[in-house]
Amino acid sequence: MAMAPWLRSLSLSFKAHRLGRTGWHVQQHRDKLRLLSSEFPPRPGEPDGQGTQKRALTLKTPPGPTHAAAALTECCAVFDAVMAGTWTWPDPAATPAADDPGHLQPQHLGRLIEQLRTRLVGEQMLQGTWERTWAPYLARLAATAVERRWADDVEFLEAYLRHWQPGSRSRQMAHDRARRLWKEAGWTWPEELAQLRGNGKAAAAPEGVQAFTDQEIEQLREAIQRSRLTPADLVAWDALTCFGLRPKELQALDLQRRDGVLVAVVSRSKRSSRGSSGARIVPAVPPAGWPADCRGLLERWKQSGLPPALLAARSPGQVLTQQLRRLHQPEQLTAYGLRHAFALRLGLDLGLHVREAAELMGHSPQVHLATYGRRLDGPGLQAKVAGLVKVRAAA
Repeated sequence: MAMAPWLRSLSLSFKAHRLGRTGWHVQQHRDKLRLLSSEFPPRPGEPDGQGTQKRALTLKTPPGPTHAAAALTECCAVFDAVMAGTWTWPDPAATPAADDPGHLQPQHLGRLIEQLRTRLVGEQMLQGTWERTWAPYLARLAATAVERRWADDVEFLEAYLRHWQPGSRSRQMAHDRARRLWKEAGWTWPEELAQLRGNGKAAAAPEGVQAFTDQEIEQLREAIQRSRLTPADLVAWDALTCFGLRPKELQALDLQRRDGVLVAVVSRSKRSSRGSSGARIVPAVPPAGWPADCRGLLERWKQSGLPPALLAARSPGQVLTQQLRRLHQPEQLTAYGLRHAFALRLGLDLGLHVREAAELMGHSPQVHLATYGRRLDGPGLQAKVAGLVKVRAAA
């Protein structure tokens, strides 16, 4: 078959660059361009005695007249490096460049995911955190790569993100996990995908957070006392109730009495995408009808402490929620429901300002409003509307 004009021109230009040095050829092989020469060094692991064998290097530049200039530049750069003795065969395990048509192949993404796991686990998170909050999303990414050959990053990532409901927290996390992987590879992230990320608010229940009522708290305490759980378990649940703690904060907790007031000294810090919180002191705010000493909580804590299994657990919240299920409590309630109930007591019963309540709970006012604003504003809004209606009727 006759050589294409653009390929003939490329070969002549490359020959001129080599100053007529023979033994080098540019060849089109299917949808790739190859550079052939016996002057290439042996590949890693190649048997001895094959030093004069002609070897082929597949170029990164695709064939065609529009890419001829780029192909010539790549050929000349390879030739110069071989002549200088500095050229080596590409590492097959290396991450391909973003403009490599095969960079979205499953084997490349699999190596990247493992590389990212090695970088994050142990330095920035525990293995369990990776398995719960990273691995499922990146596994979905790898599965999407297997479905077919993707034309570009945007098409591939759009198909990946559409596995989750628009605006949901899950899609938000999927977007952020994939973007972190692209950063690991050094690939440019398509900014047009920002509209698919969402704000994570679609998952919020229309009625707001699911908090324990005072009656449900009493029913929970009675169920604990009837069960095989220990007095130390009851101390843990009462501490969550009276101080609005995150379950993880039980693992670095000290109860004290200061100026006659029962307080919790929380020494565990927390960092997340929403901000960070350090040590804080929280006065007890028990449910209505409880005594100020929270039914002798300090004395019970000194006598029984907290359950050793809970203190050693990787996820105390998961352990406590499993206890709720065994106690046959309502499905919608979790250990965090007691923290939500504490926040509503601060706002609805005590009338604390959002900034003050947020400081006691160890997060920002923005997070407090986003989480509890719907429940905190509801009663006041209804009372305001009712009052305005009465004024209009009396006019």
